[in-house]
Amino acid sequence: MLKNYFIIAFRNIQRKKGYAFINIGGLAIGMAASVLILLWVQFELSVDRFHPKVENLYEVWNQDEFNGTLDSWNSTPKPLGPVLKEQYSEVKDFTRYNTFGRVSFKVGDNFFNEKSAYVDPGFLRMFDFPLIEGDSATVLTQPNTVVITEGLAEKLFGNKPALDQEILMEGRYLVKVSGVLASPPANTNFKFEALLPWVYLEALGWSDDNWGNHSVQTYVETAPGSIGSEVSKSVSQATKLNSDRKEIDLFLHPVSKLHLYSQFENGVNIGGRINLIRTFLWIAGFMLLIACINFMNLSTARSEKRAKEVGVRKVSGADRGMLFRQFIIESVLIAFLAYLVAILLVLFSLPAFNTLVGQNLTLPFHLTQFWVFSIAYVLVAGILAGSYPAFFLSSLQPIRVLKGAVQQQNSWFKPRQVLVVFQFTIAVVLISSTIIMVRQLEYGENRVVGYDKNLMIYHLLSEDLAEKYEAFRNELLQQKEVISLTRTLSPVTEVWSNTFSMNWQGKDPAVSFTIDRQSSDVDLVKTGGFTLLEGRDIDVFTFPSDSSAVLINETAVVKMGFENPIGEIIQDNGKDWKVVGVVQDFIMRSPFEPIEAVVVQGPHSWFNTFHIRFDPDYDLTGSLEITESIFKKYAPNFPFDYRFIDKEHEKKFINEDRTTKLTSLFSGLAIIISCLGLFGLASYMAEVRSKEISVRKVLGASVNGLVGLLSKEFIQLVLISVVLGIPVTWFLMEEWLSEYDYRISIDWKVFLITGGLAIAITFLTVSSQAIKAALVNPAKTLKSE
Repeated sequence: MLKNYFIIAFRNIQRKKGYAFINIGGLAIGMAASVLILLWVQFELSVDRFHPKVENLYEVWNQDEFNGTLDSWNSTPKPLGPVLKEQYSEVKDFTRYNTFGRVSFKVGDNFFNEKSAYVDPGFLRMFDFPLIEGDSATVLTQPNTVVITEGLAEKLFGNKPALDQEILMEGRYLVKVSGVLASPPANTNFKFEALLPWVYLEALGWSDDNWGNHSVQTYVETAPGSIGSEVSKSVSQATKLNSDRKEIDLFLHPVSKLHLYSQFENGVNIGGRINLIRTFLWIAGFMLLIACINFMNLSTARSEKRAKEVGVRKVSGADRGMLFRQFIIESVLIAFLAYLVAILLVLFSLPAFNTLVGQNLTLPFHLTQFWVFSIAYVLVAGILAGSYPAFFLSSLQPIRVLKGAVQQQNSWFKPRQVLVVFQFTIAVVLISSTIIMVRQLEYGENRVVGYDKNLMIYHLLSEDLAEKYEAFRNELLQQKEVISLTRTLSPVTEVWSNTFSMNWQGKDPAVSFTIDRQSSDVDLVKTGGFTLLEGRDIDVFTFPSDSSAVLINETAVVKMGFENPIGEIIQDNGKDWKVVGVVQDFIMRSPFEPIEAVVVQGPHSWFNTFHIRFDPDYDLTGSLEITESIFKKYAPNFPFDYRFIDKEHEKKFINEDRTTKLTSLFSGLAIIISCLGLFGLASYMAEVRSKEISVRKVLGASVNGLVGLLSKEFIQLVLISVVLGIPVTWFLMEEWLSEYDYRISIDWKVFLITGGLAIAITFLTVSSQAIKAALVNPAKTLKSE
């Protein structure tokens, strides 16, 4: 019996190849789209969940109230980790994780700047980053040693053994390779090519016991059998008990949730990246549903063609169950063929999709779970797509069928119309959401940055170069290609230090807010292209006292309550800083966030980077070559690894740009799938109404009139979809936009554009078949009458 079901199914597919192509094509596109999304979602859900001890791993977070709002953050003081291990028995192990950006490593002529971190020995005991060479018990216990990944080992040593070999770090420190790690997998947020022991940080004098300096991440492993929430309550008072910071509470946030649930609002976790994941899971489901709706509509639309088959088979003894199974098997077979095509589409599109999402996703053919998922996916899609047509066709009455009365034409409720409306409502929501996302992205991109980001680079300031910086600066400024340069604490596109502990005369003790730190020695305004509003720039060469001078931005003036800011004194880290100038607000953080107060401190602060502005009248490539030659003269053991400021600014839009492109992609696919269904329905409608069309044509109907007649119903359904899609889009996009402080307002023109686009696409899709039917010679159609 089962064999007969498949034979009949294959015959039906062969008999109507055009409809089979539309059904298989639509399902294949929907399946391919959803499989791509599910691959990406599976990757996102796996981030840092592969560690065997993950259920007992936590990151330590702080919590404190500022101006009536409970803030949460994950940077902690350096002494916290050892204190937790020593004072709380529930804490089995700990590690601090401190990144200093890119660190220079040199062996012979090979030198690279790589992401590195200082960690405690517990890091490799807690997290699963396997050692290829070295003793896991000792690799992170000795100063002047380094653990490198196999990727960095290959860069530095080629095919030679790396263990126990020496590397020149930062141009001056000799460190010995104590271990080689397997390169970290893509699905981890710990991005490093080298691990340095915390004891080495202490030996260099870069560690401290300041409980007010929140600059590292602290991770703990709880004892087996302990309950995370109870341990979190137990350690919550650790900062208060061990420092003068009596206002800060601690809590433990599971490592398994860090990637997806890292957003807190007033002390409550409100999700984070998981919100994006959920959105695209809905999109994946809707893409498959749209494709299934095509199948349902085309199957029920062709019910008259198969009604006599059903009637004859029922008269011959077939019961409803047998017919139902027949139609379900047909739909599952079509779903299987569509899935094969979908896999080919996924393989073809994966390289482009990987570029879009910034990952290296692959189809896991080697995993049993993949094949189990594939079978389940085909069955679910086949049954979902075929259930309604199977119920509908198997319920037909033989007497009515053989008399030619298949449908109740006057019924006010037509499921096919409901399905088309639902299908296009989804497409309308996706299209209008895409337009709103694009406008929000453009809104952020067009925001005034506050500095000139073109023709400016920044570079890390090595210790070697710092000692010879004045000579380097003087020689560089002698080059006509270079306009100016300045030393800074961080790139102008990033915040590497901030505080809420600065003081000034007249400060309200009850008011506290974040102040971002930056630094400069000279020519910050000139190099950065900032707008000076009051006073002057810091210039330590002309004014030696400017070592303790500061520039502040407009927001700082307002928040600090300065009426005449020039000459005001600001206290920070036990030092007095005198305000010498005010600059226009500039964006260091996200372009979608409010601009914070910024204090640019003179050389009594510290420097990590320097910026160079080039003259636009000279070739940039040549300017860079000249700069590199001078740089190598003063820092021969440090690679010339610069970054363009405009490119760094563009990186701030990566997430929004990626989300917009993904939504655009799936909106386009939703339209394609929906139009395939409309094309099939229009084609079938034209076939069914061919005699009516011929009669109307004989009676004088024009081609335009016939096209309008045949297109009218579909356009009405799409208009209903647009009306239904407007409130849904409005609600969803208001929720999405609420995450941005700097945001657009939803414009009604978006829905006008969406509606016009949907109607135009529908008309073009349907009219092609309508015109074809209207141009047929009536004699051909009516000769049988």
